[in-house]
Amino acid sequence: MKQYRFSNDMNQKIVDGILQGYKNYVDEREEKRKSMKISSAYAWVKGNHIDDQTASLCKEIGVEYKNATAGYTWGYLQLVSKDTRKMFILKNARYFNKDNFPGGTGVNGKKNKEKKKDNYLKNLSKINQDVDFPKEKNLLTDDNPTFLRLFDDNTLKSLEKSDVNKLQKDFDNFYIVTYGLDEGNMISNIKVWMPNPNNDVAYEVDDLTSLISTSSIDITDIDTSVLENDLMDDDYTYNTAFDYDIELDELDDDKKDESGK
Repeated sequence: MKQYRFSNDMNQKIVDGILQGYKNYVDEREEKRKSMKISSAYAWVKGNHIDDQTASLCKEIGVEYKNATAGYTWGYLQLVSKDTRKMFILKNARYFNKDNFPGGTGVNGKKNKEKKKDNYLKNLSKINQDVDFPKEKNLLTDDNPTFLRLFDDNTLKSLEKSDVNKLQKDFDNFYIVTYGLDEGNMISNIKVWMPNPNNDVAYEVDDLTSLISTSSIDITDIDTSVLENDLMDDDYTYNTAFDYDIELDELDDDKKDESGK
């Protein structure tokens, strides 16, 4: 199923962008720790750094980006290749629940078993409605098929049907590129997934992990000790309420009820 993969050049640019963005993020965390009396809020900017650098490097090969908003204020980028009619976004791998669609993982590490409504990712996956998905759940090989359950992340607001219809006309394929961190807070794996809107399963299209070692971006020299005291990383902190399908305004209403105001 090689027709679903990105080009070699794009694969390397994506990996380089993720590595450079993460390196910039760790460097900024270290600089702010030294220059500010408190800098814990900078734990929230990792995704911005990774999106920014991936967009910058992929621009060199004709990939454009679109600003989008998740939830109320959380910004992220949609990266699009108009020539190949492909769109992808970047996600931290830790927010995919392999065992339950469309449940999530909460702040206490427990998986949410409750089914959830269609969200942004579910709607974007409809771009792939005409993809001829194989019976195997892994587009790489026929052996040991693996799959990734999607849509545990409800921080992203749903798109209007008109928006989805337009995207379906503009693009043939939608992907989610995930990056994973090891126990030492280093980028350890990068994979490309194609979500199937018909069965809510994300199929592994490519594993870009080997390109980390061939990248021109060296992250072996970064000091991740600045991250050791983080209670949780940036996206996880922000997503906690939404993992349980709790809206921020609902939380505010609860507080008002408890206070009698």
